[in-house]
Amino acid sequence: MRELITRGDICLNDDYNLTYKIAEIQYTEREDETFTYEITPNYSVISLLSPQIFQGIPGLNLDLKKTSYKRQNIVPVFISERTPSKNREDLWKLLDDNNMQYLNQLEWLIRTDKRYSGDNLFVQRSEKKRINEESLTSLGNRSVVICRKLLETICYGGIVVTPSLVIDDSNRKQYFELLTALYSTERKYLDTQRKKGMVTAAKDGKYKGRKRIKIAKLEAIDVFTDYEMKKINSTVAAQRLGLSKSTFLRRYREFAKARH
Repeated sequence: MRELITRGDICLNDDYNLTYKIAEIQYTEREDETFTYEITPNYSVISLLSPQIFQGIPGLNLDLKKTSYKRQNIVPVFISERTPSKNREDLWKLLDDNNMQYLNQLEWLIRTDKRYSGDNLFVQRSEKKRINEESLTSLGNRSVVICRKLLETICYGGIVVTPSLVIDDSNRKQYFELLTALYSTERKYLDTQRKKGMVTAAKDGKYKGRKRIKIAKLEAIDVFTDYEMKKINSTVAAQRLGLSKSTFLRRYREFAKARH
């Protein structure tokens, strides 16, 4: 019997915008219309997170410490509460926005730029992270860059393997705590130096702050309205105005707030 398998990573970001791979999720659909969801938690990464950042995966009891959680012909709560159902009125519009021809809820969740408001979890395409001696050497000798790269790999559940260093599930938390402390200290130092430089430049008349990107008011209103009515997504809207997606969303919030 033929099967179609979709894989994704359940993730969240912290205040440093480091991405933590909380679990892998796999959806298997078969030609007889049966299906299986399987969620495999990454406990060594979960152990890095405080309760303030991570409160669990909805619908799963992680205290059971199961290797994986399977749902046969049942859509898990994690999926159902953040994706459209087959009976949703605007389903075809939502599918079209993400270049999809039929509803695969996990695939839709991976593709969409919409975020569920109930928690800070999101799903992205499945990937593996690994650092070896060559990739570490290519980063140069800037400690903050090396620290950041190591943390990105550690937080995503990846491994680091060099002749002098091995980081995996057995010592992930110890290296995470060490590198987080180093990275935080380095960031604070660099931020302090940057601010000092800005103050000095301002005194010399060489720094006047970052200029706000100008956009045509009428065109912006049209785009904001289209986005609000879900005629376009934030990626398309940002492209129409020549902005980054984060800048567009910030401008849209300003626009929405000004009306109330």
